[in-house]
Amino acid sequence: MSHLAVDLGASGGKVYIGTFEDGITVEPVGRFANRPVERNGRYVWDLERLLGSLRGELDSVLGTRDVDTIAVDTWGVDFGLLADGEPLTDPYSYRDPDLDATIDEITEEVGRFELFRRTGINHWNIPNTLWQYHYLATEQPDLLSQADQLVMMPQLIATILGARPTSEPTIASTTQMLNPKTREWDRALLDRLDLPTEPLPDLEHSGTTIGTLDTDDINMVLPASHDTASAVAGLPLGDDSSAFLSTGTWFIAGLELDAPVLTREAFELGASNELGADDTVRFLSNINGFFLLEECRESWATDGERPSYETLLTAAADATTDAMVNPDDSLFGIEGSMPDRIQRYCQETDQQVPETRGAVVRVIVRSLATKAAIRLEDLTTAAGTSIDRLYLGGGGVRNELFCQQLAATVDLPVYAGPADATAVGNILLQAIATGTVSDLTAGRRLIARGMPLTEYQPPTDASVAAARDRMRNLCDRTLGNQTE
Repeated sequence: MSHLAVDLGASGGKVYIGTFEDGITVEPVGRFANRPVERNGRYVWDLERLLGSLRGELDSVLGTRDVDTIAVDTWGVDFGLLADGEPLTDPYSYRDPDLDATIDEITEEVGRFELFRRTGINHWNIPNTLWQYHYLATEQPDLLSQADQLVMMPQLIATILGARPTSEPTIASTTQMLNPKTREWDRALLDRLDLPTEPLPDLEHSGTTIGTLDTDDINMVLPASHDTASAVAGLPLGDDSSAFLSTGTWFIAGLELDAPVLTREAFELGASNELGADDTVRFLSNINGFFLLEECRESWATDGERPSYETLLTAAADATTDAMVNPDDSLFGIEGSMPDRIQRYCQETDQQVPETRGAVVRVIVRSLATKAAIRLEDLTTAAGTSIDRLYLGGGGVRNELFCQQLAATVDLPVYAGPADATAVGNILLQAIATGTVSDLTAGRRLIARGMPLTEYQPPTDASVAAARDRMRNLCDRTLGNQTE
């Protein structure tokens, strides 16, 4: 059987066709840009543009290829409001800086550690679903009162394409409104915050058929609809001694566990527990990822043409700077020139200021690799385990400079691939739903045998302690809240 995976990220969308019969094939067949747009001083997702681009790609594929099922995954946190099955407005983007306006009201009623223990999700520097929902209830109650359903982004897109409104645990676990032990909405928490629970959809398991595509008689299937959950499903993890790093607009470093880690240590670390495929838990930390590079490319664009990755990474390989930034500093949001902010950060932390594009990119690569290394080190300690290898998926797989730097800073073998791990996981879960593959374990064995991995060994003469210590020192500082 042939499956279509729609993978929508915060920087772009991709469409893949694939099968797990007679070996694994996963082929990209469409892509388009996607980015928050500024509208009336706010940052939102332009649904008309996004859906227009996606439908164009689907029409092109379905006009020439036979497809049996289709499934949609997206980033987490953001959601849409429906009234009688139609979107009320363009959804806010988590990058909108006003959405955390009522967070103090939330934490006055429910302390941050209690929120973590109830939901497994930590307080972080982006407005998650709970914050956004509370903001709407407080600041835009008239809009919220018109809604009869709240659906997360993958289900919003699927609903517009013909599915019934629903949700599933992996995407719901990003909301800070789900109990990770019961895998159900924490309605008591929402009642305490005077947030309506009626609009919350039923949770259904991945693999459930949720409708048919409105333009074709093709079954729409729930995958692990959070893109990171699909990405981790698409990595050949095989035992408890391995970790994962999913790379894209965001980096997600973590461990796949059987149960959430809800300790004070995990809370103080800033870790979160998100649900994964096959009833797993992803104990993880989010890192502001290749967003920094994408924003630099946007700043360096000439006549709409961004400089290529190859050009920038070649220049970065030749650069010699050892400066680093904390990618999660609030300085590195959506507003302003990213290269200028990176230079400012280095200047204010008494480091060599990168003057060329290559130097700026090298700073980004070093910073992301080192931040991932310290996050993995902390996660394994908090989980009471150890790791002997790291599986890397996503766009970072194609970045040899990054892979080499990552192996050096984690001081472990890094197995890079598949680059399109999210699509592989999405298609694998569709294959499980249709009975082509028996379960996730069997599917991962097929991935390990059928998809090549590139191994990066850490250099034997490298000292990683100094770089990790420098990054920890940078993480103790915050520039983004200082007066410009």
